[in-house]
Amino acid sequence: MRSVSVVSKSQYLRGLQCPKALWLQRNRPELKPPASPAQRHLFDTGHQVGLLAQKCFPSGVDIAEDYYRIEATIRSTKAAAAQKPPAIFEAAACSPDGAYSRIDIMQGCREKGAWNLIEVKSTTGVKGYHIDDMALQRHAFSGAGYGIRKSVLMHLDNGYVKKGPLDVRKLFQLEDCTADVRTRMAAVPENLVPIKAVLASRSEPDIPIGDQCRAPFDCDFIPYCWRHVPDYSVYNLFRGGKLADLLARGILEVADVPDDIDVTPRQAIEIEAFRLGRVHAD
Repeated sequence: MRSVSVVSKSQYLRGLQCPKALWLQRNRPELKPPASPAQRHLFDTGHQVGLLAQKCFPSGVDIAEDYYRIEATIRSTKAAAAQKPPAIFEAAACSPDGAYSRIDIMQGCREKGAWNLIEVKSTTGVKGYHIDDMALQRHAFSGAGYGIRKSVLMHLDNGYVKKGPLDVRKLFQLEDCTADVRTRMAAVPENLVPIKAVLASRSEPDIPIGDQCRAPFDCDFIPYCWRHVPDYSVYNLFRGGKLADLLARGILEVADVPDDIDVTPRQAIEIEAFRLGRVHAD
């Protein structure tokens, strides 16, 4: 058993977006609604894309242990790496400070003992959160003693047109993100400290709702955290400083927007409609 608490890649990314969501996932997962058909479809698509990506690396070795068998995946990865295969699928590593990650494809390099970390995504380009994802991975594998050369994102090529049998080598693009990942990796040790504290805490963090609820992903716990917010509220009508001003005054209902807030003609119409609706309801 490890003496250092382990932070997985999914926990790291969730903690960067919102510590409260991280705590809820650990302590109150029942508050999360079941996955929607669209979410299940995205998950299934991502899995299928990952399997297709593996076909680009013949003779790769698969680390087949279940995700929760951390120690077993780490041991199997070390044993596989010692044999120097051309690629290892679902390799796992953990740094001394507890950053744990699996990588879609760990590609052997010509340099002795060096590897490329290849993360596969079903997107058609590099997103900002991909870099955080890959930074945690590189931190974990470098800390575990692996010589890492490149950090690469393997994503779908939206210019590929299938003619005849699927050509997986044309289906994907490889983008070298090493420079950006190294820059972002410098913040990983510092980021791990508050994330570990949240995971160890018995108290739900007191964090107000905000932009982090929907960026870079819609949070799973929006139904819980937003339960006090009307279905149509000032969040739907305002952004930036005006929204912050209203929230600071405790105003959520559109009908309660005060006259000293500068509004557009469209916003004025909506506010008046909600006020009239309130009067008629009373």
